[in-house]
Amino acid sequence: MEGMIAALKTVTLHANQSDWARSTYGKAPAVAGRDPSQSLSNRFKVENALHQFAASRAASADANNFLYLVRANQLAGADPACIRAPTLILYSPTDLVFPQPWIERTAAAIRETGTPVDLAPLHGPNGHLNGVLHIMQAGDRIAAFLAS
Repeated sequence: MEGMIAALKTVTLHANQSDWARSTYGKAPAVAGRDPSQSLSNRFKVENALHQFAASRAASADANNFLYLVRANQLAGADPACIRAPTLILYSPTDLVFPQPWIERTAAAIRETGTPVDLAPLHGPNGHLNGVLHIMQAGDRIAAFLAS
């Protein structure tokens, strides 16, 4: 259980990233009057929030399934040179899971085959999760893309 909690804390922080942690929690202590700079046992508010979120998810998570999900993500991929359909790529400029240079290389590789590619950034404090939490920024572009 502790390993699952630690893994989910890491995944949650990586997906949301530092802008989210900074803007949501800052350097606030988890407990008023217990300054994290005064003792390693004094935690930050973001630490408590991540732990509570991860512990609640871990209670119903399957660790083996999580390991297979990680492996599936490690192995997932498509050869951009094989993509022939017009493509809309939504991305977050602050995503550390799929950094913008990777997105730009993928778009260039698709374009090299003569396939049209449109890029649309999704902005927000959530890094990788901007693609879920701020998808409506691209609502009109998605609708136009699907209509074309």
